[in-house]
Formats: sequence, C-alpha cells, structure tokens
Amino acid sequence: MDEDDVSPLPGWMIMSDTKSVKYVDAAHHKVPHGSYAVELVAGSECALLQEARTVAGRAYRLSFSVGDAGNGCAQPLAVRASAGYSSQVVTYESQGTGGSRRGELEFAAIADVTRVVFQSANHYMKPDGTLCGPVVDDVSLVSVHKHEARRLFM
Repeated sequence: MDEDDVSPLPGWMIMSDTKSVKYVDAAHHKVPHGSYAVELVAGSECALLQEARTVAGRAYRLSFSVGDAGNGCAQPLAVRASAGYSSQVVTYESQGTGGSRRGELEFAAIADVTRVVFQSANHYMKPDGTLCGPVVDDVSLVSVHKHEARRLFM
C-alpha cells in the first residue's frame, strides 16, 4: 500500500493503492456530526490513518462515529478501528438514509507515537452497482486515568 505525505484531509493520511475515500459534506449527504465526514468506499484495501503523539504506558480512549451518508447504502456496515496493539470492529445497521452510532476503543500506548487507523471491514455496493461504504466522523483521542482499586477497611 502507498502512503500519502500530503492529504486533502488535514492531519490524516490515506493509505491505499486506489486512494478511494470520499469526503462528504452536510450540504449533499448525511453526516453524523458537524459539516464534513469521510466515507470509506474501497473496502479493506484503503485505510485512513493518523500518527498521534502519546506517552508509552498511558491509557487512551479513541471515540468516533460510524454511520452512512444517506446515499442508499442500505446494509450492515462495519469499520475496524486500530490503535497500538488494540482494535475493534464497530458495526452500523444502515437503512441508507443517514444515521450513526458511537464507537470507542480503549488502549495503552506502546510508544511515543501511536498510529490510529480506520478501515472499512468489507466492500459495499448500492443496488445500482456503485461503491459505497461506512462514514467515519467525530474522532477524538483522549488520555484516560485509570483509578487504583479502592479497598474498604473496617
């Protein structure tokens, strides 16, 4: 897979031979949050990634939305989110009319830079044969503090 040094999505790289991600806007599509989102239309051959600064050993929570662009892609959609050694598949039962659900991945950083990756879990097509896929939006990465176990002594 090729990796772009420059991407039309600020802060994100597209890793693919086909560069098939679709930048969707709220004026023409349904987006889970805000004005813009990314539709992963090339199946597992394409990944959206970012290298984030982390602290090795610290716990983090990656939160994001998975949905559909309201473009008739009515089928079960799935996105694999990965960070460090952790990954999770988040599914969304699309009716093709827009909507989303939140996904979360908690992980411990293994280095000072962690690669965050979003990848479509499958290839999807609309009834007319055009490619479609899950929409990823509203991504956040925050450090979380794990509380020590509390013991009650009597």
